[in-house]
Amino acid sequence: MTQSTRHMTAKFRTFLAAAALVAVSSAPAFAAGTIYDTLKSDPQFSTLVKVIDANGVKYQYTAKSQRTVFAPTNAAFDKIKGGYDDMTSPAAADRQNVQALLLYQIVPGRITPASVGGGKTVNTFQKDPVTISPSGDGLHFGGEFGATQSGPAIEASNGIVVPVDTLPTPVFSQTDDTTSGIMPKSGETPELAKPLAPASGTLQAPASSPAQ
Repeated sequence: MTQSTRHMTAKFRTFLAAAALVAVSSAPAFAAGTIYDTLKSDPQFSTLVKVIDANGVKYQYTAKSQRTVFAPTNAAFDKIKGGYDDMTSPAAADRQNVQALLLYQIVPGRITPASVGGGKTVNTFQKDPVTISPSGDGLHFGGEFGATQSGPAIEASNGIVVPVDTLPTPVFSQTDDTTSGIMPKSGETPELAKPLAPASGTLQAPASSPAQ
């Protein structure tokens, strides 16, 4: 092999190495564990993990069926006026309302900007529908009381974690009682919702939810 050939070969190897590095850096973050494991291992979700543990819904983050969690970061919880102590240490009468808030943040399937197109309406695990739409390079979850993606999505073994900048709050418009029977069985996922007309009625935020 001539010196010129060796030089070209070395340059080609350098190019391949650089290309591989770019490919790795641009790929979505991936966590080997479940969504719960992913949240617990990431400091930005430490408050959310406390809320999950305090309200007995951990199994919704470890079940095998694929799901996407629009996960409020610590910064999102810090925005809540009056704090979030009633969510990490809920009274028995308030626990179901906090569970409803948590289940509202979970939707079936792996949701990405590519999968929602110009916007998509699905049923959350809390049973009511929510619209997910593109926003910049990420996603917006919900409407007036929704939240916007605040960082890279993280893929887990049973779905995707999408960090959001605000605690999304549901607008209860489908039934008079959206907190009764809200807990699906372990591994159960709700069906996709049909396209909706604009929601009617007034906002009925859960009683234990701090003011936005």
